[in-house]
Amino acid sequence: MTPIRIALSDDQELFIESLSALLSNLQGEVEVVWSAKSGEETLEKVAKDCPDVLLLDYFFKGKTLDGGETCRILHEIYPELGILMLSVSCEISIIRQALQNGASGYASKDIGKAELVQGIHTVASKGLFLDQTALREVASVICSATTSGSLKNATSKTLITPRELEVAPYYVKGKSVREIAESLFISEDTVESHIKNIRSKTGATSRYEVGEWLKKHALWQE
Repeated sequence: MTPIRIALSDDQELFIESLSALLSNLQGEVEVVWSAKSGEETLEKVAKDCPDVLLLDYFFKGKTLDGGETCRILHEIYPELGILMLSVSCEISIIRQALQNGASGYASKDIGKAELVQGIHTVASKGLFLDQTALREVASVICSATTSGSLKNATSKTLITPRELEVAPYYVKGKSVREIAESLFISEDTVESHIKNIRSKTGATSRYEVGEWLKKHALWQE
């Protein structure tokens, strides 16, 4: 059996080393062909040596490209490339965005070895993979929506995550991305992603409109 050719893309060297060590024990089943630490480097290496499956971090930092945008570009250029997104967050908005960007799978970085191998095989065979953490998040949203009537008629309020509700007041009050990140002990990339999702879900085009939407739905008071 020809091993599945794997590439790794993450800005944390220690994570890449750990993942490489884990996958090296699967000789004959998978083969790690290269690793990259930014979106730009990933695009360059895929152009030279396209793997069967790319394990791509959703939140890694690049000069101009984050994981989500890197995924979108790769899917447009190499639609046959299987992309399995890995992330510390499994919020429904992020899972949805990753799949919309062309990912074939999404999993938490806490995923176990056996489940990761299953995900790699699923994505390599052109299937769609969500690990148990991501599946629980999707199921939770579906159940929440159906109890309100139907998934189709679920309001954006249902889809605002607890973390987004933590970010929103800081954003409405005019805090910068850096200030929000420092206050909540999360990365600036994560803050930017949450702000993007908040604006998308509320249909707001400004901080003021986000604030008005939150007050309308009794989610925030000045």
